[in-house]
Amino acid sequence: MSDVDTMSTDSTAYVITTLALLGGVLAFYYYYIYEANSEEQEEEQEKEEKEEEYQPLEPRDFTLSELREFDGTNGKPVCIAVSGIVYDVTKGKSFYGPGGPYALLAGRDGSRVLAKMSLDPADVPEEYDDLSDLSPFQKDALNDWVMKFQTRYTELGKLLKSRDEE
Repeated sequence: MSDVDTMSTDSTAYVITTLALLGGVLAFYYYYIYEANSEEQEEEQEKEEKEEEYQPLEPRDFTLSELREFDGTNGKPVCIAVSGIVYDVTKGKSFYGPGGPYALLAGRDGSRVLAKMSLDPADVPEEYDDLSDLSPFQKDALNDWVMKFQTRYTELGKLLKSRDEE
């Protein structure tokens, strides 16, 4: 065999090996990308199905003790009172539900916490809070939060001081 024939054979083998390796790499990436996308699609579909299963609460008024059971645990919806109005915030469960950054507001009156822009559990009232001691700045901040809740979440009713208030 001549040197030309050897070079031709070596070049052909190199090209075939390179193409085989490239084909394997492409097949791996295609499979990886396809599998990743299909898993994401399945997760998204499951999330949509869960959202479809959710039955919104019927509008009604709540006392603080009645509101507390709606903290997102045990499959319950998440509700928060803001400035005397109770909102169903279940669609924001990742924020307000268990493990969320604002979970301390779930099933509670979050007015003082939001007005003070604080996440201090001491600012979450155990009893009805008339908010009369808020500063003008805090009242403005609370009004901004009210506008956000009105545009994003479903209003269910009023926060009652007691059931006698009906």
